[in-house]
Amino acid sequence: MTKHQTKPAKSHDDILEEVGEALDIPESKYEEAKERYESLGEWLDREDSSISEYDPEISPQGSFLLGTVIRPESDADEYDVDLVCLLNGSKTEFTQSSLKEAVGVEIRLYADANKMKEPPEDGRRCWTLNYADDVQFHMDILPALPDEQSYKLLLEERGFASLARDDSLTGQAIAITDKTLPQFNRITDDWPQSNPQGYAAWFRSKMRVQLMEQKTALAKREMIMASVDDIPDYRVKTPLQRAIQLLKRHRDIMFADDGEDKPISIIITTLAAKSYNEEPTISAALQSILRSMDEHIEDRDGVAWIANPVNPAENFADKWAEEPKKQENFNNWLECARRDFALYLRASSFQAVPDELREALGSNLVDRTLKYALGAPAIVSSTSAEAEELKRADAAIEDIQRSGPQSKPWLK
Repeated sequence: MTKHQTKPAKSHDDILEEVGEALDIPESKYEEAKERYESLGEWLDREDSSISEYDPEISPQGSFLLGTVIRPESDADEYDVDLVCLLNGSKTEFTQSSLKEAVGVEIRLYADANKMKEPPEDGRRCWTLNYADDVQFHMDILPALPDEQSYKLLLEERGFASLARDDSLTGQAIAITDKTLPQFNRITDDWPQSNPQGYAAWFRSKMRVQLMEQKTALAKREMIMASVDDIPDYRVKTPLQRAIQLLKRHRDIMFADDGEDKPISIIITTLAAKSYNEEPTISAALQSILRSMDEHIEDRDGVAWIANPVNPAENFADKWAEEPKKQENFNNWLECARRDFALYLRASSFQAVPDELREALGSNLVDRTLKYALGAPAIVSSTSAEAEELKRADAAIEDIQRSGPQSKPWLK
């Protein structure tokens, strides 16, 4: 949610930054979502709440926490705000079922008190609050309990002792609910686990330098007197975050008609962060990420494995073995992303977005962005002056088509 640049675009990176900003959630919408979930948190912790004794806390997870959320493709779509509702209780006090219902009781009361048109939905793991159409988002609330010790013990048992000792990555692990499990209604220590705060800490560690530089630059621009450390992360975007936003939009457009089997965001985010090397520009970040994303997919006894960085025993690609179309779609998407972004980044003129990338990111969005960034009608196709550059790009595409999804046009 950075501010628009005041000078006309002068480089590929200026255009990519503007496209990324156009994809970003508006700051007003972010603040609105934040106000809504803080309001829910205050309701859950009010004096006469049935769960107030457990000091309930609401916090974001997923793309809202990581700063990689992208706006819906149309006004008819909604933002999906993922939240954790953490109760300071134990697995000896709750079953998964009783925890989910305890949180659900208060969420239903909240919906009634706020005259919401639709009742909360009881999903597999979460409660979902659907707001009115003009709000344009819904909230998925995941009931959870602290689970640091069990999480660390599991990591140690599986050979990740050094990770288990890193409190910054494992100290906020949680136990969550899943009503499809046979032990859902039993008192047991065997709960599903998650660690969104630990993952976010790992993600931030992959862009620590650029995050600090972006905050320092913002402080200078706005003459902020407070410490740079006091600037909220959401006020700035690093090249890693921008690259992920662009890649997620490319994915969404490519699989607009195949939502079930499209590459999932956690896979794109994890592989991108593992491939990022603190590059200072979006173009350099994209090149590094697209060049080596697939190098971070392990082969464990014939199984494709994309390890959760804060729990390497968890495979983010666990569905690929049983649903091979998901892996095929990932490979096809990576091939297309390499081709489409290479077409633009190899072109000598930053003012012309080749039709392939323009369509892949959404032609209306790209056209509007170019018109604003260039201060003139958008240039969306190549001219004769760029013919030689596009010939080189076409040759790169042919190489990809000949050698398949592992081709690396960035190395040419």
